[in-house]
Amino acid sequence: MKEPVDYIFPPAAPGQVPYWRLVLRGTSQMCFQSNELTGLFFLAAVLVASPISAAYLLVAGIMTPAGRMLLGDRGVVLSSGLPGLNPSLIAIAIPAFFETGWTNVGMWAVLVVCVAITIMLVRVCVAILPFPTLALPFLIVFWTLYALAPQIDVVQPLHFTATAQTTFHPVMAVLSSLGEAVFAPMVLPGVLFASGVLLSNWRHGVLAICGAAISTAVAYYYGNVDPGSADLGLYGFNGVLTAVAVFVTCGGKLRLSILGALIATMMIPAIGDLGLQTVSAPYVFTTWLMLGLGWFEDKWFDAEPPRTSKPAPTTQPARTTRPRASAQIAQRPGD
Repeated sequence: MKEPVDYIFPPAAPGQVPYWRLVLRGTSQMCFQSNELTGLFFLAAVLVASPISAAYLLVAGIMTPAGRMLLGDRGVVLSSGLPGLNPSLIAIAIPAFFETGWTNVGMWAVLVVCVAITIMLVRVCVAILPFPTLALPFLIVFWTLYALAPQIDVVQPLHFTATAQTTFHPVMAVLSSLGEAVFAPMVLPGVLFASGVLLSNWRHGVLAICGAAISTAVAYYYGNVDPGSADLGLYGFNGVLTAVAVFVTCGGKLRLSILGALIATMMIPAIGDLGLQTVSAPYVFTTWLMLGLGWFEDKWFDAEPPRTSKPAPTTQPARTTRPRASAQIAQRPGD
């Protein structure tokens, strides 16, 4: 059966994917997909919320394949669009947290520099880290930019004011959480984001929606949560990304994805107390935690089947080894 994307974009062998399709695949990697149609939906979601954010995203998408080619990358990793994850995140985070404008030449320069640094940092992290880097390069670049903002005249952080809203709207909060995954905290971008993931992989789409619902509910009933911020998806989008990331990296386990969404939500205030912008840090740290727990389980807690004193009767089939409680963790190249 043909995938939805195949009706619009003909299949292409690794190494023979047209450049413009690499741009869309890189955009789709913001939720761990490799799908041009998903990339279009994500781009549309960003465009609805902020046209300049969509322009920034296109710049990052165009720069990333060229940058990785200059670094010597070819073949499957480049064709998957995976190198586009971190540059895409930094591109849409800049307009979400800093003053930007179509005629603000300084911020366009900041964008180009940050994307270039992120591309190189991804390559370095992949070379030295024995586990998936996920959005770590994005976090390093973003936190550094935020810390240097007072010393750089052109970089002006946005000032957010607390909302006076007192009523919590669950459906709006869940949809906005989905949109916030691409820094577009609105209902329509949330619908476009979820649709894009569902068209690529229905399981990932369901997990993203469940992650948004679980995280929003936990954050709201955990206490001391501003209803207006909850409705903007500020507490739910890490659950969206964590649910999918854990499913992808930890062997496709539903229970681990749900647990990851819960832990990521509870981690939000802890990271905020450190004086850092939380952005996607809870999803990164939670995914690493789940990977680490899987490693410890396989290394130290995977008990062998008990030995029997008598050999099994020849009429019975041979006993097979019990499958491990957690699937073997395979690192995704190019994270």
